[in-house]
Amino acid sequence: MDALTNVVAVLILVLILVQVDVNQKKDKFMEELKPATVEDILAATNNLEELSKKKLSVKKLLTDMAPTAADMEAERRQLALLEKDTLESKAVLAKLSELKKVKEEVRKQRDSEQEKTTKVQAEIAKLEALLDDNPIAKIAATEVSIPISREIPKSAKIYRAIVINDRVHFIDPFTPEEQFLNEFKRHKRKWLHERIKQQGFDRYIYDQTEIAKHFKDFEFGSSRLQKIRLYISKSLTRIRIIITPDLKKGGTALAEINDQDSTYAKILKKLSRNSRAVILFYVHPNSFNTYLQARKMADEARISAGWQISHIKEYTLTVKDVEVKRLVIPPPAKPRPPGPPPIGPKLD
Repeated sequence: MDALTNVVAVLILVLILVQVDVNQKKDKFMEELKPATVEDILAATNNLEELSKKKLSVKKLLTDMAPTAADMEAERRQLALLEKDTLESKAVLAKLSELKKVKEEVRKQRDSEQEKTTKVQAEIAKLEALLDDNPIAKIAATEVSIPISREIPKSAKIYRAIVINDRVHFIDPFTPEEQFLNEFKRHKRKWLHERIKQQGFDRYIYDQTEIAKHFKDFEFGSSRLQKIRLYISKSLTRIRIIITPDLKKGGTALAEINDQDSTYAKILKKLSRNSRAVILFYVHPNSFNTYLQARKMADEARISAGWQISHIKEYTLTVKDVEVKRLVIPPPAKPRPPGPPPIGPKLD
């Protein structure tokens, strides 16, 4: 009984202590609790009203009937339209981004061109100022009398000379053609495409594709800074050789043309030994005075010559002794307008 009584007494004591502690906590909480202001009361009231409205809307949703299949289908259509609009908007935005990039590039190019234009305008203004300070020199015109022309002899061996940029470029068409024919004779059997028997001499037609492959890297010997290459046209039956001089370093310049050791002077000395030699000058308008000096030297060497105004920068010769198969039929030639026949080159 004593033990049981002691336990009960202990429990009662614990309850009393807990009650005392709770009362102390409550008093402390009430002391620390701030009194509600008018604003707090109004805010709590508004919050309560909103919660009441939400409760009513949720209650209404719970009590409303479920959507029908037609309603769901309509919603799906609306969602599909929204997705389509979203994709189109993304595509438009992507194009807009590309257009912005293009705009930036165009703007950069415009600024670059504007900068170049500004520099050119400044240079033009500078040159105009120099022209204002320096009077324009007067150049006396050169009078040239043209003698009576005569026909080129059929037995003549015609060489060419391109006069341009105050340089004389002598063209020897015979050596490249001879080099081509020598190489052609070594391989012509394997290039034969067709043999046509006829009265007199048979016709031999060769494969121009194979010829072009063989001569693609062929080296024509030339010591005058001239590029020599084979030109084959699919619509022609003859092969052409194009001789292109180096217009800056090749030939003989006007400043050195009178030197006995110049390339042009040596060529004239060699041609003077051949009575059949003829030189035809192709004269560019910017080098007429150079032609006059070159022509004077040709006359002194007793070499027949002729000339014509021309803008050509290379010479093309046709190899008439070799016929090739035409790969493309050319369109019919246009009829020649009425009038006298064209006049070929002549000597003067």
